[in-house]
Order: sequence, then C-alpha cells, then structure tokens
Amino acid sequence: MDGNVSSFEVEKVDSLVDTNGAGDAFVGGFLAAYMQSKDIPDCVMAGHWAARIIIQHQGCTFPTICDYDSCDSS
Repeated sequence: MDGNVSSFEVEKVDSLVDTNGAGDAFVGGFLAAYMQSKDIPDCVMAGHWAARIIIQHQGCTFPTICDYDSCDSS
C-alpha cells in the first residue's frame, strides 16, 4: 500500500502436531479481523492465533472452547 515492508514475530508453541490447514487458518483469522476493519497488525495477530491453534491439534480442528482474546480495546 505505501511500499513499506513489515515483519511480525511469531509466538513459539509448546507442541507442533500437524501443520495441515495452518495457512488456511491464518488466512481465515486474518480476513475475519480485516472484515471487522481491524488494522493490519491486529489482522496478523488473529491469523497467527488461528494457525497456532491448528498446528497444535491433529487434523484441521479447533478446540471446543475458543480462547481468542481480541486485541480490541473498545
């Protein structure tokens, strides 16, 4: 958009189980935040969270209870 490149640190995980679906999960989390008019760093954070959950479970599955804590301060 403005020609600048940003990098975002990825949080380490305790256990890597299965990477299938991690990219799709990232895009889903990113777009969900983007559609809520979040800024790009918040969108990336949502994508990282979704991918982090996926890679810690067998298959492309989420736990029953969602523990995502949006960075929305309003």
